[in-house]
Amino acid sequence: MRFLAIGIGKAGSRIVNELVETEKKMPTKTFTPLVFNTSKADSIGLNNIKDDRKFIVGESLRGQGTGGDSKLGAEVAAEEIDKITSRIEQYQRSEHDAILLVAGLGGGTGGGMLPVFARELSDRSDVPIYGLGVLPSRDEGEVYALNAARSIKTSISDLNGLILVDNSAFVSPREGSSGYEKVNKEIAKRMTLLSRAGEVSPGGEVGEKIIDASEVLNTIGRGGITTLGYSMEQVETKKGFLGILKRKEEVGDLGKTTRIVSIIRRAVKGKLTLPCDYRSAERALVLVAGSPELLSRMGTDKARKWLESEIVGHDVRAGDYPIPRAHFVAAVVALSGLTDVPRIRELFEVASEFQRKEEESRRGFDLPPL
Repeated sequence: MRFLAIGIGKAGSRIVNELVETEKKMPTKTFTPLVFNTSKADSIGLNNIKDDRKFIVGESLRGQGTGGDSKLGAEVAAEEIDKITSRIEQYQRSEHDAILLVAGLGGGTGGGMLPVFARELSDRSDVPIYGLGVLPSRDEGEVYALNAARSIKTSISDLNGLILVDNSAFVSPREGSSGYEKVNKEIAKRMTLLSRAGEVSPGGEVGEKIIDASEVLNTIGRGGITTLGYSMEQVETKKGFLGILKRKEEVGDLGKTTRIVSIIRRAVKGKLTLPCDYRSAERALVLVAGSPELLSRMGTDKARKWLESEIVGHDVRAGDYPIPRAHFVAAVVALSGLTDVPRIRELFEVASEFQRKEEESRRGFDLPPL
């Protein structure tokens, strides 16, 4: 599945850069990167993105950024939207199955501009528009929570689907910037595997059960919020004659089936990008990747039936992607149409309370007598 991947703001740009980096390990390339920033400094260090695909938005800001003001970010994007869409159209190709808008929703640029990009591109583009948004950590403050809540509320109706990632699920307050790098890597390995949908391996290897871009659309692209799960198991190797690496294990069909089911269960019940009750999902998609002899259609089907019985919507698609000579088996699970997400409720409550206090402060009020 081919994406035109557009990073908006500092966080979004770094995630797109990491998508390209992670995909270097894959046999096919599926991401065409572009980034838009309001701060010149935020385009530094994006080593996987060519300079002609890095754009600075907001002439009035003079490359200094929005200062965390999402309303300002939205205004700047609206003022220059024709120039922005012209640049995007310059790189859009018929091979692209979708546009992926990537942003940190707590920031002024990412949170403010994402809804504007989504609204305009949904009107102008013939392909689905997906969003990948990162929620601020709880310790990042009320302003970031308000930016994120406002961004979700004003963009979700214009997106075919919104994949959310909660920084709080991956980063502790002590980690600082290294924690955000870790989040970016977690996002990239999930999205890089998901983008194998519909791809053909080098040499023409095709999965036993193919998942293509239309099935991604029918899962993630029917609206609402999506979370991603991931699990990977390395296959041990040993040195054979003349030091050549060989697989240590030889397992039968039953062993392969058991392993595939176990990996998919761990992906569903392990760390999701957005913590939630996975059973509240309306739809799900499972994609398993690994060396062809390690994959098992029986295992994938068995795991699909298990997940169908677990989620409220009972709508599950599953397939595999063979990677010749891979020494691992991995699975990504997209859970979509979620209804039970405590973190979103919490975020909107914090944002609402902060907005109430701000409005009260602006109006002013009489102090009670001492």
